[in-house]
Amino acid sequence: MRPLSLFFLLFCTLLQSLTAQKNSVGHFFNAKNLSTASYCIYAIDARTGDLLIESDQKSLSSASVMKLFTTAVALEILGPDFTFSTSLYYSGNFDPQDGTLTGNLILRGGGDPAFYSSFFEDHYKDCMSKWVAYLKKSGIRKIKGNLLLDLSALGQASIPGGWAWDDIGNYYGAGVSAITYQDNLYNIHFSSSKTFGVKPAIKSIDPEIPGLILDNNVTSSAEAGDHTIVYGAPGSMHQTIEGTIPADQTDFVIKAAMPDPPQIAGHALIKKLKEEGIDFYGVAFKLAEDDKSPRTLVGTQLSPPLKDLIVPLNKESLNLYAEHLLCEIGRKYSGEPSRAKGLEAYHKFCLDKGIDSRGFFPADGSGLTRSNAMTSKMIVETMKFLYDGPNRMIFLNALPIAGVDGTLRNSFKGTPLEKNVTAKTGSMAHVRSIAGLMRSKSNKTILFAILINNFDLKSKEVSKLLESMLLSFYND
Repeated sequence: MRPLSLFFLLFCTLLQSLTAQKNSVGHFFNAKNLSTASYCIYAIDARTGDLLIESDQKSLSSASVMKLFTTAVALEILGPDFTFSTSLYYSGNFDPQDGTLTGNLILRGGGDPAFYSSFFEDHYKDCMSKWVAYLKKSGIRKIKGNLLLDLSALGQASIPGGWAWDDIGNYYGAGVSAITYQDNLYNIHFSSSKTFGVKPAIKSIDPEIPGLILDNNVTSSAEAGDHTIVYGAPGSMHQTIEGTIPADQTDFVIKAAMPDPPQIAGHALIKKLKEEGIDFYGVAFKLAEDDKSPRTLVGTQLSPPLKDLIVPLNKESLNLYAEHLLCEIGRKYSGEPSRAKGLEAYHKFCLDKGIDSRGFFPADGSGLTRSNAMTSKMIVETMKFLYDGPNRMIFLNALPIAGVDGTLRNSFKGTPLEKNVTAKTGSMAHVRSIAGLMRSKSNKTILFAILINNFDLKSKEVSKLLESMLLSFYND
């Protein structure tokens, strides 16, 4: 056989093989209720990079799988040991005779998304107490001034423009701020009667939010679970709650986005001052710009390192953390802590790392906006970059494990995928996605990404579809 004919035969064989791989997922989408759906799938051998599965590479909404990309860029640009900081200062004149500071306290935020977070309680629990102890050690017993909340480190709109109105009042729609506090969310405690259709009572909220007005339009229902939506613009102390909660509950808790996190953090600090015996006569108010006044440092609280922050970011899918990282990426990339500069850095990252970014349209860092779009190939290539680099274990340790923890704690139990899939998931109305790593039956390590948009299926049915697809990868 002539060399040219042999080459042509080998090429045809390879083309047939790739075509078979490309079409091997199509049968999953033959059902009538998937006829309108769009999907994008890509999988490779993590060790060799060999292509295993590929569908047509359509640019689709990724939902929270977007956080994988934000994590990758943050690890590369900021570094795994990067920390945020929050500092307290005082200014003015101090009279040591009577212990009076005639001046202000200044709480300067550094954009730390984890400040007093429930995920890092031990890390921050003594922060304010240590600051107050320092003031007392300095002889300060009385402060005739105000608490200035310096937000100049992140002076921009807290919410990305593409977020939906019925998202931004809820806990997962909390916006960024130079000063965050307790994940920028608060808890609303309800008690409901045994009768259906009756408005449950609001027992309490925590943490305390002075001036908050809640319009309660919630009713009790026979349906289990939380089916409420909180509506409220960032900064507004007037919020409305719609929907249902189960009947016959003594303490049913829903989470909502704090309307003004810096103010609430300031209120907590003032309360701590008074509890610890320092008289404080002023109020807390916000500064958009640093006042540049001479000041004395009381103390600085560093956040946990980035390698720790990305664990709850990905395992619990924290939009707040992702948006803060996007802004900080923008700062490191250009000197400007903005989303726009962060998104520029995203594109530059793809260019520098040779990642195929065709169809990549990022609009936020978390995936909460439907405006985000990307291909599964791009996601897999990003994961391949992490898998081959020095941050492999940091990245993998931050992902949910099927049947064990995070957003996959209840997924794939009793199947070969349990404890065998490590992946980030994403979901919103008519959007489901999953991307990560799995070990196949033949002991092959597979990097994969699946995006599905505009399906006409119930949530449980989509979960079964994804399970079936991943099992096919596992058995291949």
